Amino acid sequence: MRNIHEPLDRLARVHDGELTDQVSAAGAQALLASIVSGPGATTTAVTAPSPWRLRMPRLVAGALAAGALVTGVIVGPGVLGDESATSYANSAIAIELDGDQYVARIKDPLADHVKYTEAFHAVGLDIDLRLVPASPTGVGKFLSVRWSKSSGAGPARSASGSSLPTLDFTPEGCQLHQAGCELMMRVPADYTGNMSLSLGRRAEPGEEYGNPDWATAPGEMFGGVRLQDGRPVDAMLAEARRRDLTVEFSRIRPDAETGALSFEPLPADQVRGDWTVWHAWQVKAGVIRLLVTPERLPENPFEKGAHLPS
Repeated sequence: MRNIHEPLDRLARVHDGELTDQVSAAGAQALLASIVSGPGATTTAVTAPSPWRLRMPRLVAGALAAGALVTGVIVGPGVLGDESATSYANSAIAIELDGDQYVARIKDPLADHVKYTEAFHAVGLDIDLRLVPASPTGVGKFLSVRWSKSSGAGPARSASGSSLPTLDFTPEGCQLHQAGCELMMRVPADYTGNMSLSLGRRAEPGEEYGNPDWATAPGEMFGGVRLQDGRPVDAMLAEARRRDLTVEFSRIRPDAETGALSFEPLPADQVRGDWTVWHAWQVKAGVIRLLVTPERLPENPFEKGAHLPS
């Protein structure tokens, strides 16, 4: 993360002995907001009002003198005391405190994930959010959730007992790729702990999906296809043609000692029609990968919890 204090160090400083012609902290914050809202200001943050006061003329002069160097301003610890920021905004995301929750509005689903993490850290939340390309039914849904287990078997919780953020769209029912549609994520303000989240966004043309394991789920490429007992390659090729899908293959290779699975991509001309399909991954729009073995296995390895290797 960039050092946000470097540009602030260049601002004119005001010492306690110079505090004359004072204005209220709220007024100073309004002034600061007007300064950073002009052209070139891409990052803002606001904290709870500070008990000490700023001298307006010196702040204006210092900010204007440093204007060529400052592209974003954070008003927080070290500037207005020890309070944590209660809101933060950059070009990708805006977060603000709403009662006992932080509400994050995702403005740019294609932004670098560093911008999202920067914003959560600014308001005191240790959350790493990544928006990844997903199939249509995965857009706006959590694709993976990971947390650091400092104690117990699950994530840290807020005082209310909540452990996962909640999602909704505004306006209600809109699609994330539509103009004016924003995804909102709500997190308890008193949440503690570290969390890494992958959230589905619409895939750009040619992008591979971040939710390949959903291929046979309702609404997906192979929705409704049952592979629990294995199916012949010929039958699955016919099904793929019926759905106008391009097929790729990977051979499943179970480890004899550990049972772990590895996957070897194979060209179609090396796969026979009587081989067995045990699972399917959706690669990208219109492309599906069938996971096969030359022989029938005693049981489907994916029914034992095998998934896409990380």
